[in-house]
Amino acid sequence: MSSIRIILVFLLFSYGDWMLTEADPASIAKQISIPGDYGKIQDAIDQGVPSFSNQWTLIKLASGVYTETILINGIKSNIILEGGGKDNTILAWKSSGLQLREAPLMLKGANNFIAKGITFKNTLNHEELAHLQDKDNGGAYRAVAAMVHGEHISFYECGFVSVQDTLWDKEGHHLFKSCYIEGHVDFIFGDGTSVYEDCKLNSIGSGYITAQKRESPQAESGFVFKSAELYGVGPTYLGRAYGPYSRVLFYQSKFANIVRPEGWDSIGEDPNQLTYAEVECTGEGADTSKRVPWLKKLDGTQELQYLLSPSFNDKDGWIEDQPKFY
Repeated sequence: MSSIRIILVFLLFSYGDWMLTEADPASIAKQISIPGDYGKIQDAIDQGVPSFSNQWTLIKLASGVYTETILINGIKSNIILEGGGKDNTILAWKSSGLQLREAPLMLKGANNFIAKGITFKNTLNHEELAHLQDKDNGGAYRAVAAMVHGEHISFYECGFVSVQDTLWDKEGHHLFKSCYIEGHVDFIFGDGTSVYEDCKLNSIGSGYITAQKRESPQAESGFVFKSAELYGVGPTYLGRAYGPYSRVLFYQSKFANIVRPEGWDSIGEDPNQLTYAEVECTGEGADTSKRVPWLKKLDGTQELQYLLSPSFNDKDGWIEDQPKFY
């Protein structure tokens, strides 16, 4: 290997975060810059990304605030959105309601999607945040920042910011790595089969962190939080049942003293059908002595091994197959 090649390889592996590895550029068939090639992100997706393509298109977003709503459906796949860091590249939109005609990011049947270094922010009722500590969900609108529906979707170092129903993890196999998620009520909800690894969860009022929707004992869906950090304003529940077989695991996570002693809420579902578990968690809010009696004890069980293994949401190796970022 020549000295020039050695220097290039060193730079690829050491220059900040978010560099493609030496092998990965070959997997990127097309690159688009915004601004530059297109003025709006949606135009880049509609006009610049080939339909039904099995090759990756990288869309690089310059730092700034983008005031628009993005829709990606099943016609467009293998898309990478790369921002300049979640504090610098922000996609903001104001909308409300679960009909979800508009939200900052809407993935509807989109497959093979990656986002890195972008914050998705729904600005609805943020002017009311100062009052949320004095209310119990009073006046807070449903305001989705991102709806994620599709297979093999991953987010790296992204932000999701809203008040209620921030992140709609609707359906599919998903990975959220080193992300920041902020909300008040049900701010991570849906029926996704998802792993949240090294994520920061900021509760901005008394409410619920999760509302997972698993609907049958055979369904594979669930939310698994590995090494999460929960902090902010409480008291808050770790989750409530959005489906009769709702499943959420917090593993080796750190809880500030904002968790309600009971921890979880069945809200009318049969608690014996729910799988809510906390394993090897720490912090002032991790005391389980007063938790609901139906909290699952998964330590040392096969179910715990399954939820922590690739068999849960990566059984076909899709995460390894996607382009890598460092």
